[in-house]
Amino acid sequence: MLLTLIAAIDENRLLADARGIPWKLPRDTAHFREYTADKWLLLGRTTYEEMRGWFRTGHMPLVLSSRCGWDPEIGRVVSSVPQAIAMAEAAGQTELVCIGGGQVFAAALPYATKLLITRVHARIESQGRPVYFPHWDDSQWEDVIIWQQPADAEHALSFALHAMTRR
Repeated sequence: MLLTLIAAIDENRLLADARGIPWKLPRDTAHFREYTADKWLLLGRTTYEEMRGWFRTGHMPLVLSSRCGWDPEIGRVVSSVPQAIAMAEAAGQTELVCIGGGQVFAAALPYATKLLITRVHARIESQGRPVYFPHWDDSQWEDVIIWQQPADAEHALSFALHAMTRR
């Protein structure tokens, strides 16, 4: 079973803050939507709530939560990353895609086989309640830059998509 973590982070590993995601990167958003289409997704309850209305036919959100008695409108609640992996595998899935937030990325990182990280070439000043992607050991990952996007009329910031596979 392939467990992929997909995220966009700044140079300090910032994912989001009180504003939500602090940048608008249409090319990266399109990549995220394309990559996650028709896949089972692992995410936290807060991320799930923030993404209401985003899920499409083919998505199966597995919401990592310790909150008893809460059921998502779409998807299922799981209590651990191994449980999510087992559920996806039992359903015949070959990949589970973790989409955040920070605590879920931290819980999933030890099980990850692939990281799809958009590195935003900036240090964004947090506007409160910062959420960060966890540290990873570069020596454990083979890093390949898939593409780079310079700043332009649609993208105020330059960024690059990195695909990393566990060695």
